[in-house]
Amino acid sequence: MPRGKRWPDTPYQKLPLEVLSVDVLNRVIDMRAEYDLALRAYQGRIAQSELEKKSIERALSSADTHQDDVQNEIAQLYAQLAPFRVGVIGKWLLFEPTLTIGSGLGAAHYKLEAQPLIAKLNDAYRRWQPGTPKSSLLRQQLQDLETKPHFAPKREAKLRYQSQTFVFDIAAIDTEQLVRIIEKKEGKAALEKAEERNKHDRMQTALGQTKAKAAAYENKQRELAKTVRAALQRQLKDNPCCPYCNVELSSKEPHADHIHPIVKGGLSTIENMVFVCESCNVRKGTLTLRAFLRKMNYVEVEVYERLEGMGKDI
Repeated sequence: MPRGKRWPDTPYQKLPLEVLSVDVLNRVIDMRAEYDLALRAYQGRIAQSELEKKSIERALSSADTHQDDVQNEIAQLYAQLAPFRVGVIGKWLLFEPTLTIGSGLGAAHYKLEAQPLIAKLNDAYRRWQPGTPKSSLLRQQLQDLETKPHFAPKREAKLRYQSQTFVFDIAAIDTEQLVRIIEKKEGKAALEKAEERNKHDRMQTALGQTKAKAAAYENKQRELAKTVRAALQRQLKDNPCCPYCNVELSSKEPHADHIHPIVKGGLSTIENMVFVCESCNVRKGTLTLRAFLRKMNYVEVEVYERLEGMGKDI
């Protein structure tokens, strides 16, 4: 699908899974696995942030509750101190020592019997610290957590395949479906490979049979040649020269040659075999008579006449 083209029901392209190669499908599986890891990490960060938020809220609530409890304690202590309070002008102030809380016009004077209550009041004031740095720090941490951005992993993925770029939703990819498609493709490829191997084996078997038949034929013809060789002995009496080069044959080692080579279908018959000199036999090898004569630049007519005179097929 050309780059930029979209399907009407989704902002992404539809990935043609069935036509993708196994390597590309495995790459898509890896992309989905990476997305899943990123998604779990994102969800873990969200969960951790919620846990931290609740922890700070509990700590802040505990701090606020503590301050409220201390403030109530202070109010109760002032109520208990009320009976012990004396005026600015009076006999207790003039003639008896008193305890003072505060200073200046706002100072309050109490009888000495109020000493235990005043000690408790001073201790309560030490514990009552509204707007402490700890509470402010907790509120700042809570605000930071609530405003901290958490970025989810991108669902958009890109894949380059056969000169095309596909933009698709990686979260919508079904990994199990990809595995099934891969197994199907690999199974088909295995079957094709097995069929190709069987075909090759059949061809090799047929070739081997052909070679075996050819070898058997050649062996048979060479065995027959031994029998025909005895019949050729008369040639040495009637025609003591090599019919090819017309040189006198050696009586010790004449060579029996198939005029038409065995490898080209020649038979081991008296009409197709003739005694020749060692040199001609080696040089002729598996060549046809015509090819050999041309190679050696022999006069074909003369050679044919000598062979015909000996009753050979040419």
